[in-house]
Amino acid sequence: MKETVEVAIPIPREGEFCYKVPDYLRDGIEIGKRVIVRFKNRKVLGFVVGFREPPEGVFLKEVIDIVDEEPLFDEKRLEFLRWVSRYYMCPLGTVLKASHPSGLGVSLRKVIRITEKGTELLYSNKIKKEEQQVLRVLSLSGEINVRKLLTLVGGLNHEFLNSLRRRGLIEFDYKLYPSTGIKFEKIVVARHGVRLSDTEKSRFPAKAKILEFIMTHGYVPYATLRETFGDPRQHIKWLEEKGFVRIEKKEVIRDPFSHMEVIEDSPHVLNPDQEYALNRIKEAILRGRFLPFLLYGVTGSGKTEVYIRAVEEVIKRNKEAIVLVPEISLTPQLVKRFRSRFGKGVAVIHSALSDGERFDAWRMARCGAVKVVVGARSAIFTPFRNIGIIVVDEEHESSYKQDEPPCYNARDLALVLGRMVNAVVILGSATPSVESYANAVKKKFDFISLPTRVEDRPLPQIEVVDMRKEKGKVFSRRLKDAVVENFKEGKQTILFLNRRGLSTLVICQACGRILTCPNCSISLTYHRGNTLKCHYCGMSEEFFKNCSLCGKDLITLGMGTQKVEEELKLILPQARIARMDRDEVGGKLKLLKMYERLERGEIDILIGTQMVAKGHDLPGVTLVGVISADISLGIPDFRAGERTFQLITQVAGRAGRGMENGRVIVQTYNPEHPSIRFAVNHDSLGFLKEELKLRKELEYPPFSRMVNFRFQGRSRDETLEFARVVRETVRKLASKLPLEVVDILGPSPCPVYKVKNWYRWQMLMKSDSLSALHGFSRQLVKVFSEKGLGRIRFFVDVDPLNFL
Repeated sequence: MKETVEVAIPIPREGEFCYKVPDYLRDGIEIGKRVIVRFKNRKVLGFVVGFREPPEGVFLKEVIDIVDEEPLFDEKRLEFLRWVSRYYMCPLGTVLKASHPSGLGVSLRKVIRITEKGTELLYSNKIKKEEQQVLRVLSLSGEINVRKLLTLVGGLNHEFLNSLRRRGLIEFDYKLYPSTGIKFEKIVVARHGVRLSDTEKSRFPAKAKILEFIMTHGYVPYATLRETFGDPRQHIKWLEEKGFVRIEKKEVIRDPFSHMEVIEDSPHVLNPDQEYALNRIKEAILRGRFLPFLLYGVTGSGKTEVYIRAVEEVIKRNKEAIVLVPEISLTPQLVKRFRSRFGKGVAVIHSALSDGERFDAWRMARCGAVKVVVGARSAIFTPFRNIGIIVVDEEHESSYKQDEPPCYNARDLALVLGRMVNAVVILGSATPSVESYANAVKKKFDFISLPTRVEDRPLPQIEVVDMRKEKGKVFSRRLKDAVVENFKEGKQTILFLNRRGLSTLVICQACGRILTCPNCSISLTYHRGNTLKCHYCGMSEEFFKNCSLCGKDLITLGMGTQKVEEELKLILPQARIARMDRDEVGGKLKLLKMYERLERGEIDILIGTQMVAKGHDLPGVTLVGVISADISLGIPDFRAGERTFQLITQVAGRAGRGMENGRVIVQTYNPEHPSIRFAVNHDSLGFLKEELKLRKELEYPPFSRMVNFRFQGRSRDETLEFARVVRETVRKLASKLPLEVVDILGPSPCPVYKVKNWYRWQMLMKSDSLSALHGFSRQLVKVFSEKGLGRIRFFVDVDPLNFL
């Protein structure tokens, strides 16, 4: 029954599409393979997700070609991806595209050709000079892809090309091009038993040295020979012709951490709490059934060692492990820990890798060449065939949630996948999320506690400084003295401020004008180098000191990490200071080098945003300063208090993880706020109990569920009109529901109303009935899909974490 296939196409439209399979393709068609099909007036790549009987009386387009030799996924994995599509109300094609590395060896690109009519008119006077220029390029090239044409002919845009197409002067087509694929390197191999004669050695000393070098190593990459001997082409050619060597190709695995120095590590001695936790987890692994654990452990309690031992048990049973981390910044350190135990059997998957690196990691996992994958949220889609355990480190982190479709939460998907494949799932954190703790209270999760640090090291002492008495200074007297003293004693310090740049606000002191981004409804941040930057769209421009409205002087207010760095250099000019924020450590190599400098003690003071607060094990750090604990309290979000508590507790936990005791100084204008009081006492469970009471009173998650409908448009008026239509549609549909089953808030403008010239609105729906909420949400999706959205982008965020 391979006459008709269901194809999922990655477009923002629900449902799969049926295509007829021509006879010559039926032997090769399988679920999980990509195919080229025609959709509307263009060719697209789609995924085969099923077979069906051909519908009667319906004309079906044919599958044009099959792209893959082997399926990318089997039916078991497809079941998981269909669940993602249904729960997060996102088209299956979009989910499939997001769950695989981009390209996977091929890409479908638009190409342009000149038509007969275009050729006839090329040298006539009936077309404009610009049109003639485009047709001349196409005539000489035969066919060319759109990107290259736009580069060759200046001033072009897509609408100009569309107009030529409508008049029949050019035609569009879509062709497969090789993209990221398997990488090979040329190697030179010494043939067995060969040697140069004494005469040849004396006549050709350079060739003799190169051959001796190759024979010593057996085979040598051509690039290594070039580095060692200069250009070896003539010598290698002679050696090959004489039968001394042969040239081969060897597959190269692109490993982003291949240069990381890893020393083999033996298992650490576990304390009684770790031993108890590991035994509980090992029992579940032995049973081979799904069991979720919430592993609560104070900072420095040795959760990572428990993870590694649990993964070790899984590997002994020839199963595989996925280890998720919330931030790319955590990946190098965790990879180092895991590779010190499991060697090269550990691969890495996250968004900062090149397409080639992601492709190789995905392929190695798929063929079983590695048993452990460490990565950020997208690693949950690792194509392992026999998963035994999934670890979600720092499970409370909001970065596990994706903001763009599919808006999945990798922590929640770990639980779903674990249930489907009968794997153990460990959610670990020193500051568990309210939702996970509620599940532990309800006995849905098995709760395990690591209440003390390893080797009975004390938790750092936390002191609070009331900044209302400090007259707007960056450093309070107490923090300044502590930083200076720590430096003089040769110890390391971390200073935390969750804002980048020099100043967060630029304002005219005469007319009050605030400099905002022209593309976003957000104020510009003043950065070093006399530049203004938008942290939403990335726009950058030169800073001029005079107001463009009244001509008076502009002043800068607020502070970011660069400001803290400048102040600190005035206090301690001889200190070795580094910054860890997105401006300074963009890319995996910069981050890796910074870790190496920290471990070698080459950095005295590290200033950073939330990147420094998450899970780093830096034994040399004895002092942590929180420059402003109040920033996240002002966010319009019911989770603001929870996030503030988590950030303070996590960054405080970086202090005192070595032999020296730690000290933490928290600067705040709200010293009595519950989030800060609980953090000062290292009381995560106390905070969670109080927060649960508050959430219950307000009927917020976990005592209700939420769905956020977000829509955006380029035109303010069109988006406003669509919001009016949404409001009217929702009112009519909601009138048919039982009273107060679903609470509807909005639609209303997002707090950040415009981003990258998109006007943004949202409508939040809340209910204590998951089935009622999802049922109503699907009704809305169906209605808007049938009505058509025009130029409005519309998507659904199930269980939202970001309301900005």
